[in-house]
Formats: sequence, structure tokens, C-alpha cells
Amino acid sequence: MMEHQAASSSRWSRRSVLGVLAAAPFVTGGVLAAPGAAHVGTGGTARLETRIREIMGRADFQGCRWGLTFRPLGSDKAVFALNSDQLFIPGSTYKIFPGATVFSAFGAGHRFRTRIFRTGPIIKGVVKGDLIVVASGDLLMGGRIQRDGSLALPDLDHTFSEGNPLPGDPLRTLKDLARRVKARGVRRVEGRIRVDASLFREGEEDLFDNGIHIPVTPMMLNDNVVDVTVTPGPRAGATAGLRLSPDVGYVRITNEVVTVAEGATARPLRFVDDVAAADGTRRVRLTGDIPVTTRQRFVPYHVRGPARFAEMAFAMALADAGITAEAGRSRPGKARHLLAEYVSPPMSEQVKPMLKVSSNVHTLHFPYLTGGIAEGDTEHPERRGEQLQAELLRKAGLRGDLPDQARGLYTPDFFVAFLEYVSRRRYFSPFVHALPILGRDGSLQEVQPDASAAGHVFAKTGTAGTMNPATGKPVLSKGLAGYIRLPGGRWLGFAEFVEKPEAPFTWQYAAGDVLGEIAAVVYEELS
Repeated sequence: MMEHQAASSSRWSRRSVLGVLAAAPFVTGGVLAAPGAAHVGTGGTARLETRIREIMGRADFQGCRWGLTFRPLGSDKAVFALNSDQLFIPGSTYKIFPGATVFSAFGAGHRFRTRIFRTGPIIKGVVKGDLIVVASGDLLMGGRIQRDGSLALPDLDHTFSEGNPLPGDPLRTLKDLARRVKARGVRRVEGRIRVDASLFREGEEDLFDNGIHIPVTPMMLNDNVVDVTVTPGPRAGATAGLRLSPDVGYVRITNEVVTVAEGATARPLRFVDDVAAADGTRRVRLTGDIPVTTRQRFVPYHVRGPARFAEMAFAMALADAGITAEAGRSRPGKARHLLAEYVSPPMSEQVKPMLKVSSNVHTLHFPYLTGGIAEGDTEHPERRGEQLQAELLRKAGLRGDLPDQARGLYTPDFFVAFLEYVSRRRYFSPFVHALPILGRDGSLQEVQPDASAAGHVFAKTGTAGTMNPATGKPVLSKGLAGYIRLPGGRWLGFAEFVEKPEAPFTWQYAAGDVLGEIAAVVYEELS
């Protein structure tokens, strides 16, 4: 944690929802209880309760604690509720709050402008000075943007260990800028390629992924990830193959991954001994095993120096455009002169990696963007960003500073009250469509794809865990919160959580599917 970042209650809530096991204290009382008395309100039916009870009574969910509420927007009465005032660990469902804060602070249409400046004149195609990339906070520079303008949003995202690499060219944005520089008549740069990432003070955050910490700056290229694909050698005992994307020379990997026989215990892939060289590049060892029968595995290398990474990548993009960047001393000019500009996709797209595929990398950046850019607090951007979120909760008639929230615990009623407030804001429609859509995309793409509700449920998923101090064994929690669009233009806000003690890690997949099934049942019964 940076010294200027206070351990506020909102910060501890964010820590607990990024997926770290034992990030919040064990929830005592009722964990092993059977479902309690449900409330079926106006518009609800006995059949609706019967169907939901049948789902909750399945063998996989014996001993679970449930909390859920489904409420029409504009009404204070739920059509169905159960334990809706009890506290749960929301996991990444919590990202609804920073997501709405981003829309509130910037607006759905805000775009970032990444600019290229020269510090000297252009004489016969030669820049007599440096080229400076001024970072703007754009989080989508890289391989996410596809040729048709859509975003690549794989689940599991490439920012997670064992995720899926992005299909696009990670240097696409920089190559576009390089072509624009060339169109201005530039053929050579005598000075250096530099990145100005001074828009706000840099921070460092825990990614909650194998002890990885990442820098948070306004410069992001390919999510500040080098995608490393590992392929097995020809036989057990052989060294594995590595492929880096983008391979701009920023990181040199000593490959210690060993091919092992089918069925053999394989060590996880891990980067170790990551050290900086004098020129700002990195050297690191990659250890672990890959079975000989495995087609490939993926591991992300999280960049430690985003500015240096982007400098080397832009130099490569310039070379691809036929522009030579001399390796020499900086030639500072008295002024900067605009040479080229790239305008990002709108904020309604920027939030999708956080909301649709739950990227923690993006989630950690947004408080800095809202505080440092929208509010102009360049010294303490994250603190101001979290204050904005607390202010938004207060506008919704909610408090974000209660002791339970400091422990990362929220009720279904709290979520639905906030969703009700968001539904009255002008950014409601883009916010809804930035959420995963049941059976269609994001973390809900494979959930209930054949249900009549597919395409009509917009909701954020979440997974979290804690430890039972009495047994030392985990309790897993799964959440889903968002909106259901009913025929005739009617909308419901809903939140549902289920937790199970001593559950195997794979239980979360069954739990995620069943929460989607309950939402689908509500859609069917009220349509």
C-alpha cells in the first residue's frame, strides 16, 4: 500500500471482493441453517416460491445459506425475498458500485485522448527532438479492440492466471498512432521515444493473484500484460516452448518450464525472481511444468514499468511504419507540439472488462481514474475516487461506512436499493448493457443460454471466500445482482447470494448456474 493511501472502510471492502480467500471474517449465525421464511409479495405467486424452493433444495445446496430479493423498479415491495436483510460476502458482485461511480463521474460518452507530441521541429522528415506519448488513462489500448470495433472479452480474461489470451494485435492502437505520425511527414526521430505518465500519482495495488502487485498509472497497453503462451516439448523432460505477445524486448524470460508425462503431478506456472535491469527492462524466471499431452497453457506477465513497456512498444510500432527512432540522448525542446492523437472508445466500453469479465486489473485502476482525472486530485487519486463512491452511496440513501461493510459484508436489500437509484440516472441504459447478459456474454455467457430469460437478465457475478475459525475450512459464497427486463418494458432489480461451508472450489460453478436459473425462473413466472 502506498503511504498516502489510507485503509478506509471502502478500501477494505474492495480488498475482500477481489477474490482473496480469508479476506473477510467468518459470517457467524445461520450458515448451516436451512432456508428460512420467504416473502412472496405483490406480483409474486405460490408457484414462483415453489420453483425457487425446489432449486434451493437440491443435493448440491444442502446446508447452504441463501439471501435473495427480487423487486420491481419503482416499488418498495419485493415479488420474492428470502433473508434479504442478512449479510453476505458479495465477491465481485461488489463491482457494481465502482462501475456506477465511473458512469456518474465521467458520463457514458467520455473518451480519453492519447496524444503524441514532438519537442523539436521537423526538418526534411527528421524530428529534431523527442516524441512523447502523453498517457490519458485509456484502459483499452491494445488487443481488446477488434477490427469491427467490438471488444474481446474472454471468460476467463487474460489478466487472470490460466486465462485466455486476447485475439487482437496488442500493438494495434500504437500502430495506428505511428501511421498518423508518418502521415505528418516524419521518417526519423533523432531524440528518444518517451512516455509521460504524470497525469496522476502512480500507485501500487495487490492483484490478489499469487501475491502479484501491479503499478497503477494512466499508461495501460494490453492491460499492462505480456501474454505468455507455454507449449509442451516433444517428450517428458524436455524444456517447454514459450511465445510472448507483445514481444517488444521489455522482459527477458529464463524458461525453466519442464514437460512432464501425462498424469504426472505438474507444478503451477510461476514467475519468480523478477528484477529490473539498468535500462528499465526486466529479467524473470518462469518455473513449473506442462503435461506432454496439453496443447498449451497461458500465464500473464504483469508489467512492472508501464511507461518503459509502452516506450519500447511505440518504438516497435514506429519501426513497423517505416520510422527510425534513433537510440540517443534526449533532445529537450522549449515546447511540445501536437503531432497525432488517438481517441478512445467511450466510457460505456471502458468499464466492460471490469463488469463483464471481472478484470481485477481494471477494477484497481478505476478509483485512480475517477479521483485523478474526473476530480483532478492528482496527488491522492485513489482516495478521492473512493470518496466519490461513498458520496454516490449516500445519494442513493445508503451508508458505505458501516462496520459490516468495513468487513466486506452487504445485504441483498442494500444492492437492490442501489440498483433502484441507478435506474433513475441518465446512464442507466449503458450501465445495464455493460453488465454480463444471461446466456449471451461475459461471465454469464454459458449460464442458462437456452432459457427464455437469456438476453433479458443483466447482472454482475461474484465469487468470494472466507474461513470458518472453528474448523479452519473455507466457506464459499456466490453472488448475482442486477436487473431483469420483463415483457412490456417492466424491470426488476435483484440480488441473490448463496454460501456453503467446506465447499470444494468447483462448487462455485454449480452455484453460479443455479443463481442464473433462479433469475430465469423469476423471468418466466412474471412474464
